[in-house]
Amino acid sequence: MAVSGVRRRIFIAVDLDPPLRDAILHLEERLREAGAPLRWIPPENLHFTVRFLGEIAPAQLALVRRVTREVASAASPFRLVLEGVGAFPSVQRPQVVWVGVREGSEELALISSRLDAALARHGFPREDRPFVAHLTITRLKHDRRWAEVVRALSGFREVPVGSQQVTLLSIVESHLNPRGARYTRVEEVPLGRILNGVEGDR
Repeated sequence: MAVSGVRRRIFIAVDLDPPLRDAILHLEERLREAGAPLRWIPPENLHFTVRFLGEIAPAQLALVRRVTREVASAASPFRLVLEGVGAFPSVQRPQVVWVGVREGSEELALISSRLDAALARHGFPREDRPFVAHLTITRLKHDRRWAEVVRALSGFREVPVGSQQVTLLSIVESHLNPRGARYTRVEEVPLGRILNGVEGDR
């Protein structure tokens, strides 16, 4: 339970359903067999971040919850289809390995843009980078495995991964520790929610 007055590290996300998480695990196993022996992000931590807030005060969190409800109420559920594996800054120099989005990228970008604009009206700084829909599955801390990873990724550039229906946004708190991040859901907000009669900020 959060202590009153303590700042909390918050982001807004689209979570993956269990079947799609299982599909990612299967993909990672195939990548490992292809020669990419990487340490993958735990499946329970896989998500699409549509807006990162960082450490915010309780009063700001109340605003974030309200804004998220407003933006979600104006959005409709949509289909998310994942396909292909790539890397930032490039497949030849992989530092972040990701799964691409074949369907649903425009909807994710629109939600991100609306959240950014609505939060800016409440004094939150605007995002300084354009939103790019991708699902990060690992980060390389050094370049010793680049050659292995590059070879493995070459066979997965257009591989189908899986799909799901997106029906809600999650407001998530991130707890950082030496063993990695742990996430807890602050609130789940259905897309298309009617705000009349909705319970206020708690």
